[in-house]
Amino acid sequence: MAGYIRPSTGAFQEYNTTSANSPFSQRAQPRRDDFGYDKDGWPIYALPEAVAKLKPLPPTPSSDDEGEDREDFDLNNVQLTAEDYERHHDADDQMRELLAGAVGDGEDDPGKEGDDIVEGFAKDIKLMPHQVRGVRWMRERESGRKRGGILADDMGLGKTVQTLARIVEGGQTTVGEKRLYKGGTLIICPLAVMEQWATECRTKTEKGLLKVTTHHGPKRAMSGEELKKYDVVITTFQVLASEMAILSKAKPKSADNSKNTRRGPDSDSDSDVPLPIKKSRAKAKERGPALFQLKWLRVVIDEAQNIKNHKTKAAQAACQLTAKFRWCLTGTPIQNNVEELYSLFKFLRAKPLDNWQVFRSRVSAEVKEGRTGIAMKRLQVILKAIMLRRTKDATIDGKPILNLPQRNVDVVECEFDSDERAFYTALEAKTSVAFNKFVSAGAVMGNYTSVLTLLLRMRQACDHPSLVTKSLGVDKEALENKAGDSESDDEADDLADMLAGMGMSGQRKCEICFAVLKNQKAKQCHSCEELAAKANAKAGRLPPSSAKIRMILQLLAEIDERSDKKQKTIVFSQFTSFMDLLDPFLVDAGIKYVRYDGSMKPDQREAVLHTIRTSRTTRVILISFKAGSTGLNLTCCNNVILSDLWWNPALEDQAFDRAHRLGQQLDVNIYKLTIAATVEDRILALQSQKRELAQAALSGTGVKQLKLTMNDIMDLFKTSNRHNDDTNN
Repeated sequence: MAGYIRPSTGAFQEYNTTSANSPFSQRAQPRRDDFGYDKDGWPIYALPEAVAKLKPLPPTPSSDDEGEDREDFDLNNVQLTAEDYERHHDADDQMRELLAGAVGDGEDDPGKEGDDIVEGFAKDIKLMPHQVRGVRWMRERESGRKRGGILADDMGLGKTVQTLARIVEGGQTTVGEKRLYKGGTLIICPLAVMEQWATECRTKTEKGLLKVTTHHGPKRAMSGEELKKYDVVITTFQVLASEMAILSKAKPKSADNSKNTRRGPDSDSDSDVPLPIKKSRAKAKERGPALFQLKWLRVVIDEAQNIKNHKTKAAQAACQLTAKFRWCLTGTPIQNNVEELYSLFKFLRAKPLDNWQVFRSRVSAEVKEGRTGIAMKRLQVILKAIMLRRTKDATIDGKPILNLPQRNVDVVECEFDSDERAFYTALEAKTSVAFNKFVSAGAVMGNYTSVLTLLLRMRQACDHPSLVTKSLGVDKEALENKAGDSESDDEADDLADMLAGMGMSGQRKCEICFAVLKNQKAKQCHSCEELAAKANAKAGRLPPSSAKIRMILQLLAEIDERSDKKQKTIVFSQFTSFMDLLDPFLVDAGIKYVRYDGSMKPDQREAVLHTIRTSRTTRVILISFKAGSTGLNLTCCNNVILSDLWWNPALEDQAFDRAHRLGQQLDVNIYKLTIAATVEDRILALQSQKRELAQAALSGTGVKQLKLTMNDIMDLFKTSNRHNDDTNN
């Protein structure tokens, strides 16, 4: 069965990682320069006599279930060859080897009749064949010493329903479990899908079977005592991080005050942290770290790529939770590099690679020094055992795993009018001058954020000229280079604030072209102010239109005409300010729509989703790319309009999968709007270059760091000659 990563049954055995004789229990390896190579070209540091000189690592600290026997993967059985020690400066081939080596034929047992029915599920809910096998695999991964794993199915294959089946059939079953694990299943997910999880729990199971609550907002539970009443608790990464901050402020009382302190993790109490007993009503109302006051039977992280950076607060908080079973759900377990796996291993307690020193020396260091073959084979030992992945194009029992309707992608060229073309040409000339100054000074990568902003301005001009004159803070999300993710998530939110006053001199620069301002109180230089004035010129009762607004209105009219006003459409944009400009044109055209963006509260988001799914007259939903490109299920829509392009094609594919997924009954029509002879021509070309690499990767987002390279940047700043050629003919 193609497209599987096969769960291995013999990929690990009991192994003492603290043994002084184990090369995988050591602190960082000695420098290669200290040892060199023997006559056959093998690194001397790996020979037994060199290993014997190294000191063993201390045991990995763990906050949960210290007394239980857990999995321990034996990396010492990895069979390395001389070829594995060869240096490769490009890790692409070795990453593909990791993926190819981990792909097996899947489980051969098709199961028996009736396996597609889950006791406790609603009567009309049946599992698909690949989901039956996935649930069986999850059941096996919660047996013996096994404590969970990574369900890495492609988006749309039903990771949620498989997990829900495991929750229903895998509740507390023993007296000991019920006594020790007072919490049920905790689900951590993006805010956008929190209510979706709650709805799935309630609608796919028998009425009253599961007690479900969402833990979010100012009215959320104050303590673990409240949460232990529920079978399923659903929360967000933000809440998890904020409660860890509360936890870190709670200081244990001294021994003299021990009688006023709750018992710690070694006691029979369900609290793992010593917290002072509240003595007054006022203090009793103070919020405690409720999520950390329970030992959970199971913790599930949905969209687990959100914890790929182990330094972020969300990742650290997830690893601090106490649980028996741990699961990661993600269609993109690797987005940029193998170090992202460390955070998942740490959360899952996948020894010995849950220790950063071991992971760094045994995996990261080898990759950085070019010996990626070694790192890949070590990763395979763990991934084969703890990860299951099926792709949309996989087959099972000789049949396609999923029969989705056709997906048609149409690149639609929009035409500037004369004023828009003149504006864009002037802007492109100014940004080219600014970029060439960086090039001449050899400071392109040193001014990476400034360069991204120059590109941002050209991309905005393709949507609407007036976007260029907006404050950078309005669309700061579009500034983030999520593909490269060079900064931590905590720092990325402040990216827009870093732009003002950029440069060694500290002089304020123009927000459009980065020229030093003569008037340090101004936001734009004189020539850019003139451009801004033209862009914002009023034209009647409506704001100025643009090529893409005109095309969106035309496409919506065509969709209504061919479907007799029955089909629905998603309009994506990276710029919320563009959605603001589009609003009055939709109203003027009599098009009923709803809007979904990051500024909305959870109840508002859920109301919007309910409207687009159930209302016959509301046929359009505007979605900001950042808020709604992952997690959402919008199979009620079968048309998608992408207003602006991104150089990583996989991020676009994630957005398209909101409509093209399990449950879609109609062919999905996707329209990518572009402007000829602009930076968008070059972005399309860049997408083509990256797509083959992206499709080869386990994550579906490419195996290289997809941060723009120097060559990519140079290509994107090339002059648009196509329009010049057209006008000269």
